[in-house]
Amino acid sequence: MAQQDRSRDIAVGSVYDQIDAIYRRAVARSRRINAPLTQVEQSLLAFIGGNPGCRATDIASAFSLNRSTVSRQIHALSELGLVVEGDSDSQPRRGRALSVTEEGADRLKRSLAIHREAVRNRLDGWSEAELRDFAAALERFNGAKDEGQ
Repeated sequence: MAQQDRSRDIAVGSVYDQIDAIYRRAVARSRRINAPLTQVEQSLLAFIGGNPGCRATDIASAFSLNRSTVSRQIHALSELGLVVEGDSDSQPRRGRALSVTEEGADRLKRSLAIHREAVRNRLDGWSEAELRDFAAALERFNGAKDEGQ
């Protein structure tokens, strides 16, 4: 392997490690402060809130998860009163349209505020240009297609 390839592999590994640290920190913060939502609940509620009427199959496809996994998670959110499923008796559960309840929207708002404040604190002292560059790099990274998509 050429030196350039090794250097790139090291840099890619470092990027992965930093992304992993961001996620672990968010999970730890949620546990430490007893956040209104887990990271999974927050992700699901944000998706449902941003895609009104979506179904469990839509979530499974968007998150590359098994439908049964999503169905269990949706059931748990429903039990907590955070989402409601469509009431059509003719449709199977995972085929029902989903929407976020008022309680779900409130808890999502509070959870997002907690995590965004933590990010805001970490970025304290960064210039607006640095913030724009960082946001642009993250958008580029997250806009790239995964294998198999």
